[in-house]
Amino acid sequence: MSTAADTSISGLKAISEQIMAIIIGTRQLPPGNVHFHLQAQISALVSRVAKEYGAGDYMPGLVASCSKELLRVRTMTPRVWPNWHSIGYDDPRLKRHAWSSKIIAWEQLGDASFDL
Repeated sequence: MSTAADTSISGLKAISEQIMAIIIGTRQLPPGNVHFHLQAQISALVSRVAKEYGAGDYMPGLVASCSKELLRVRTMTPRVWPNWHSIGYDDPRLKRHAWSSKIIAWEQLGDASFDL
């Protein structure tokens, strides 16, 4: 892998680590409005990944799963927070995700560090 690709994957991993840390912490919280704040944080990170790495060859399933869950709750009324426990690398919705080929490429790298 080239140095540019290594740097790109390193940046993607760094953002994915932030997303994973927020999700792990959020899963431990009782219900409440803090979930909306954390949803906004994760939304910003997922948007950043889409903007900076969406055209690349790799995408952790965790990021794509977050994307799917955030889209699911985005327009719900009354407003609800994401089901944090449904987010993970093995989310069945990933098979239908626009990034599915990138997720498969990520899995072929053998990096399981973002497997929730």
